[in-house]
This record gives sequence, C-alpha cells and structure tokens, in this order.
Amino acid sequence: MMPGDFEALLSPVQVGPLTMRNRVLVTAHVPGFEKDGLVNDDYIAYQRARARGGAALQVTGASAVHRTGSVGGGRALDLTKGEIVEGFRRLADAIHGEGGRFLVQLGHSAATVNDTDAGRPLWAPSAVASQLSREMPYAMSLADIDEIVEAHGVAARRVADGGLDGVEILAAFGYLGAAFLSPYSNKRTDEYGGGLDNRMRFLSRVIAVAREAVGRERIVGVRLPGDERVPGGLGPDELAEIARRLAATGQIDYLNIIVGTNYDRLQRMEHWPPTPAPHGLFVPLAAAIKRVVAIPVFTTGRIVDARMANAVIASGEADMVGMTRAHISDPDLVAKIAGGRAEDVRPCVGANVCIARATEGKVIRCFHNPNVGREAVPAALPGARTEKARHVVVVGGGPAGLEAARRAAERGHRVSLYEASSELGGQLRVWARAPLTAEFGRTIEWYEGQLARLQVQVHRNRRLAPADLGELGADAIIFATGSVAIEPAAPAGHERSSIRLMTPAELIDAAPRGVHIVLADEGGGRGGLSAVDAVLDGNRVTIASSDNAIGELVNPNLRTPLYKRLLGAGAVFRPNEVVTAVDGRRISTRNIYSDHEGAIEDADILVDWRGNVTLPAFAEEARTMGIEAHVIGDCLAPRQVHVAIAEGALVAEKI
Repeated sequence: MMPGDFEALLSPVQVGPLTMRNRVLVTAHVPGFEKDGLVNDDYIAYQRARARGGAALQVTGASAVHRTGSVGGGRALDLTKGEIVEGFRRLADAIHGEGGRFLVQLGHSAATVNDTDAGRPLWAPSAVASQLSREMPYAMSLADIDEIVEAHGVAARRVADGGLDGVEILAAFGYLGAAFLSPYSNKRTDEYGGGLDNRMRFLSRVIAVAREAVGRERIVGVRLPGDERVPGGLGPDELAEIARRLAATGQIDYLNIIVGTNYDRLQRMEHWPPTPAPHGLFVPLAAAIKRVVAIPVFTTGRIVDARMANAVIASGEADMVGMTRAHISDPDLVAKIAGGRAEDVRPCVGANVCIARATEGKVIRCFHNPNVGREAVPAALPGARTEKARHVVVVGGGPAGLEAARRAAERGHRVSLYEASSELGGQLRVWARAPLTAEFGRTIEWYEGQLARLQVQVHRNRRLAPADLGELGADAIIFATGSVAIEPAAPAGHERSSIRLMTPAELIDAAPRGVHIVLADEGGGRGGLSAVDAVLDGNRVTIASSDNAIGELVNPNLRTPLYKRLLGAGAVFRPNEVVTAVDGRRISTRNIYSDHEGAIEDADILVDWRGNVTLPAFAEEARTMGIEAHVIGDCLAPRQVHVAIAEGALVAEKI
C-alpha cells in the first residue's frame, strides 16, 4: 500500500495550541523501565524510538500526583518528586528532537490499587471497595479533596517546567476523577456527591488548576470512559453529557475515550482486550462523544492495522487514533506506512504479553518484538549491520529460528533455514489453529514475508542429522529445533479402556466431533487449553487440574476471554483434581486436598498435558567440526514464545 492510502491518518490535526504531525497516538501505559518513579535513560530510549518512528503524540502511564495514589513498587512516574523535572527536560529534548509531542498523565489510583502502608489507607470519594484491591478505602474529607486538587496543580507545574507539551487528566478506570464522577463509587451526600453538578465538581477543580499551571501554550486533555459497563455506573448518555459540559468550559483541548472501571474486576481486564476481541471495538463510544463536542476526540481499542485507523479518521468517528500495542510491536509503524512499506509493519496479534507483564508488575515485553526495552542497544537498532558477512544456517523454523534467520539476514549475513516439516511456525502454527489464538498466524505470515524480502533460503521438509552438518558450508549454525509434548502417561486400567490418549497437538490434528474430551492439565499455561479451544465446537469438554483454578498460570487478562469461551460453551472445570485411573469410559480422579475420589463419566479422549521436552540439537557435533554453534529457544529449554524470539534476536546480533 502506498502513503496515499493513509491520507487521513497521516494528515495533521490541531489539538489546542499545538499541531500534531499526524493522527497517530500512543496512549498512556507504563512500560516499567522507570526507576524510583523518575525518568531514566531506558525510559527515554523507549519513548524516543516511538517518536522517531513517527507517532505524533505520546502519553505517560498514570503518574502519581500524591503519595496516596501511586501504582506502587516504583513503577510509573512519581510527580510528587521535584527532581523529576530534570528528567522531563531530557525526555522533552529527545521527543521534540524527533518531531513528536509528549504529555504526562496525571493520576490518583483511588481504591483500585492496593498500595497501602501504615498510616496510608486508600483514599476514595466513599467507602466503596474495588474488586481489584478488595480493600475498603478511607472516605476523603473536604480538606483531603483540597489537598489532592492542589497536588494536581503542583504536578502539572512540574510537567510545564520540564518542557513537555501538557497533561492528560485521568478520569477513567475508577481513578479518582472517575470515582467522583460515577454514582457506582461516589455515595457522598455533600457538595461532591449526589447530582451530576456535584459529582463533576472535583474533576472541574482539577482541570482548572492544571490549566492554570501549564498555561494556554500547552495542552490539557481528559481521559474519560464512554461507558463504565457496570450496573449503577456511568452509561453512554450521562457520559456524553459530562463530555459536553467539560468541553463547554473551554478549559480542555481534547477528550480521550476508553471504557470500563477498575472497580469491577472483569472491566479491568476488558479495557485491554486480547485476541480474539474485535478490532476497533471502542470506536463507537468515541464517535458518540464526538457528536456532542467541538473539541478533538481520541479513540483506541485494538486498532492495530493502519488501514482501519485511516478509516476511523476518514469517517469522522475520531480525530486521533490510539495504536499503543501496535507501537509496542513496531515503533516504526508510521514511518513504514508513510514510506510505502506497510507490508513490513510487524503486526500486533493481540497476544497481550505486554499487558500480562504490566499487570504482574514487570517491565513490558512483546510477543514478537524482542527489542522492547533494548532501544538503546546499538546492535538492536534498525539498520545495524555486521562488519563481516558470513553464511549462517538456522536449523528449525519455529519462532526462535524465524527471528534468528530474519535478524541475521537483516544484519547482512547470507542465511539458510532448514525446517523438518512442510510449514514454518513450529508450535505457533499449531496454536494458530485455535479460535482464541488464530491471529497468531499473522506472526508467521509476517516472518515468511520478511524472509522472502531478505532472500533467506528456506528449505522445508529437510530434517538434518549430525552427518549433514559438514555439507552445509556454514560459518555458524543456530539450532532452534524446538520441543514436543511429553508423551501421555497411561493411567491405571488404560489397557482395558476404550479411552484414547492424546497430546494437545494430536487432539488438534484429530479434529474429533461429537465426543467427550477430558483434559488433564498439569502442564499449565495455554498449551492444553488451546487444544480444547480448537475442538470445543461440537464436543463435550471437561478440564481437570491440580491447580486451584483452571488456567491458574494464565494471566487474568488472557484468562478472561478463555473462561468466557470455555464456560460459555458448557465446558466443565474440575480444579484441585488429578486423574488416577480409567475403567471403560470412566475416569477416576482424586482431590489433592481432601483425597476424596471423584469420577468423570462417558469419556472418549483423555488429553494428557504435562509440558514439553526438548528436541535434540547437534551443537557439540558442529563444534567438533570447527563450526560456531548456538542453541536457542525450546530446544534449550521449553518456554514462552516471546522468550524464544528474543533469544533468536540476541544470538543473531552476536554473529
């Protein structure tokens, strides 16, 4: 596709006093590279890469304005620290030097983040507990409200002193501004509760002090839900009225529309929807707000394709489009589409590794961009070339091997890849056959396109043996042969049973219909669950596991759609149970805590999932021939896809 195909998306837009070079926004998120609440080199490098790639506007994650409303653990920026100004100045220089704009999101987590200590309870409008923290907050006094309002003004002043472009006030997700707005969380009977005028009073005061602090030459925006989607919360009609009133004050420059409230556990997860959630699913909420205001309106929500983003702008549904996870996957997205290279954009496939890591309090990583967090590493930068081109052979076409081959070729090496099967992708291709993870197939398609562009010689249906290594003419060999599922263990009585034993991959290949499938899930993760997802339609499914919950090791953000699909289709969950024996079509189980025996009747297939074991690599044999050899990915140790891909990149950068 040519740049003209993205004319609307690449057009400039005026937001308050500043012109944005295009309509692409990287919305607020916490990458986790911040240390002690301050800007550091890693944080600047991460943000600068996205400005260099062409994003018009970027926003920090929620940054604490007061000691009672931080996200905890030193993650995110802490605006209560005066020394943050110096870091902001360095960040401003970096972003402005790349032609971008940058805002700081002002936030107070209210009752939604359990970050308490002695003498420091959660502060909220009312004593209403969030389902996230499960802790009853302290209901703020009028003096407390004044203190928090003043803190917003101090924080905004620090942003201005740091030379950044303005602030975004967080009045969504149940954070303090939203908590005051919503009748779900605000039960006050004074001038800050009851009718809409009163519930808006806190946010109106915060906007006023922020505007005074940054002046008219900088931006003040508000992030607002378009629907809280909880009984008793704010719905679209009242939020449209709130938006209309906020815009009418003349104090704000834009509204950034999202969904949900963190007071509700499911809504916390669903405003970061992973695959297979529809793309652009929150755009109608922004469009409804745009109909009642005259200021710019931003939207987001699984907008990962530039063609969709362009269509949203062209249709007038929003003025800027948030493509945050898309920019985690590929920070050069805008530069590529502007340069006529849309096919080279590394697609975000909704794996939500970034979100899972963030919710676990870790630095973010990406499913298939291994350079996230390594933006300052010279060898990892786009265009970094080797000083001496060599012939690099990659053995294995799974995720680790694909990235190793791509990165080595990109650096200037001559690369040959050998894959034992007829298709590239390894276990990732198996996962892509399950409805919940079907989008993962786009990762494989992208790699295939990149290897073709880089002229990597791909040899399919070639299973190499040690005797073949000397015939390859390789200067270096990267072994990425992967892993396979542990062979099913036959339970007692199986020899007299009609129940078929299978691995997860065998179940997918068999594609049975009209049978009762029992998954004994002792491997954790999504391996077994993806298999039953692939054959869920038209079959009965029972899942037993010694874990306290089915999918216990799956991040809650990813577990939400998993539970909805499995339970919605009638799957039966049996946590805390292990399979002990089979008899005919009857499977016996034992509760690991009580030792009580149970039974699963009328079973046809038992899927025994206990994890993977490595496939052989021949690194030592290669080294005895004087060939440089490396072992990466699952054949080193079975782990997650993003780890395998990262190892592929790292080893390619060493050769």
